[in-house]
Amino acid sequence: MAQNNPYRAIWMSDLHLGTRGCKAEALLDFLRGHSAERLYLVGDIVDGWNLGSAWFWSPAQNAVVRELRKWGRRGVEIWFLPGNHDAANVALVRRLLGPIASADQLIHRTAEGRRMLVAHGHQFDNSLNTAHWLPMMGSRAYTLALRINEWYLGEGPRTAPRFLKARVRRTVRNALRHLTDVNQPQFKRAVIHAVSVHRADGIICGHIHWPQHARLGQILYVNDGDWVHSCTAVVEDPGGALRLVNGRQENCERAQHMRPLAVAGA
Repeated sequence: MAQNNPYRAIWMSDLHLGTRGCKAEALLDFLRGHSAERLYLVGDIVDGWNLGSAWFWSPAQNAVVRELRKWGRRGVEIWFLPGNHDAANVALVRRLLGPIASADQLIHRTAEGRRMLVAHGHQFDNSLNTAHWLPMMGSRAYTLALRINEWYLGEGPRTAPRFLKARVRRTVRNALRHLTDVNQPQFKRAVIHAVSVHRADGIICGHIHWPQHARLGQILYVNDGDWVHSCTAVVEDPGGALRLVNGRQENCERAQHMRPLAVAGA
């Protein structure tokens, strides 16, 4: 097992393997430079909504799959919690990563004894639960937004004015956040209810592509971000402290924005 940055647990979500948006190189560097006793893949690992002509698979994404399989062979306990983009493709995820354990949601107990509910987060998103066809509407809008983002910020005309690129970036990011908005009252109520039902101290999830920690009532909400924009993960150190780390930093322990997360009841 790699000796760099050993943790009790690591949470990462929204890799979106199978899309051009996946930052596979940064993800691979992170996996090779870190280790943990337990790895939680918190949904949207493989983008089943992108199957078909839009499917994209790079050598770097293939290397990510091989590295995750190595983690399993080293004895790391790996859990897969399906998200809205891969809930219908669990078999595909297992073909890629091997016979990993899966659950819609579960409880992780930290070294300090705190109970954290772990789930992707789409379960609490009213826009994805009111009707079966709404997720596919979201899929088309999401895919279009990513393609526009890639065109203007990566593959678009190099002569495009900087202010135009910045404006497009803000517009696309706002659109993506609107599709999965943590500030929706229904979302907050659903999260608080789920945590209460499980008698947990908080929740660790993904889904909205926005790394953060906040209080939702009396519970702690922790989002591990994504590997399309933020390239972040949540880790638990041997003492039980939860930390948000940025995979783009060469040394996450010294990253300026890396900080301990508040814990419920602290």
